[in-house]
Amino acid sequence: MLQVVTNNVSDGHPDSEARTAIEVCHLYGLLASLFRAEPTHELLQVLRSPELSQLFTEAGFNIEEDLAEIGDDDTLLEKLAVEFTALFLGPGGHISPHESVQADPDGGSLWGDETLAVKHFIEGLDLAFTEEYTGLPDHISVELDLMANLAGHEAQGWEQNDLTRAANALAYQQDFMQEHLLRWVPLFCKKIIETADLAFYRGVARMTRDFLASEAEDIKRRLELAGPPPTPTS
Repeated sequence: MLQVVTNNVSDGHPDSEARTAIEVCHLYGLLASLFRAEPTHELLQVLRSPELSQLFTEAGFNIEEDLAEIGDDDTLLEKLAVEFTALFLGPGGHISPHESVQADPDGGSLWGDETLAVKHFIEGLDLAFTEEYTGLPDHISVELDLMANLAGHEAQGWEQNDLTRAANALAYQQDFMQEHLLRWVPLFCKKIIETADLAFYRGVARMTRDFLASEAEDIKRRLELAGPPPTPTS
C-alpha cells in the first residue's frame, strides 16, 4: 500500500478542488456508461444537459442538432445501438474496447498481460467487480469506472481536508493514467473517429481523448497541492 506524508497546511483551496474531483468523477462515470452499452432514454436526457452539451460542442458535436437530424428518440436509440454493435462488438472488424488488444501494435489478444495488470491493480485497491459483470478487467468502461472511483475518493479527501487521502487517490490516478489509459485510449479513440458513421460516437471519442489529455496534466497540479507523491512502504 502507498502512504503519503503531507504538509499540514495546503496552499490550495480544498472546497474548489473537491468540486473539481467530483466533476471529474462524474465525467469518468458518464464516459464509462457510453462505452459499456448502447445509450438509453435516460442517458439521452443526461447527455442533453447544458453542461454536457457544451462538452460535446467543444468536441465538434452539437448534440441537440445532430441527434435531431437522425430522428425521434426511438429511431435515434435504434441507430445508436446498431452503431455501438458495429463499432465495439462485431461481428467482423470491430474496434475491441480492451487494452490488451489495442496496446499491442501487432494486435494483441484478450486476457493478455495488460488484462492481468489491470486486474492486479484493481485487486490491490481492495475493489471487486459486481456479480453481474461478466466482462474483462481491461474493458475501457472498467478502466474509466476505476478512475471515477479514485476521483471520488480524492474528492472525499479534499472535503475532509485529509490531504493524505487526496494525495493517495491522486497518486493512484496518475499511475493508472500513465501505465494504462494513455498507452492505448488515444489510439482507440482515433480508430473510432475514423470508423464511426454517426457523429455521436466521433464526438464521444474526441471528448474522451481530450478529457484524458487534460486530466493527465491536471492530476499533476492537484497532486502538487495535496502534497508530495507517496512512496512505497516495505
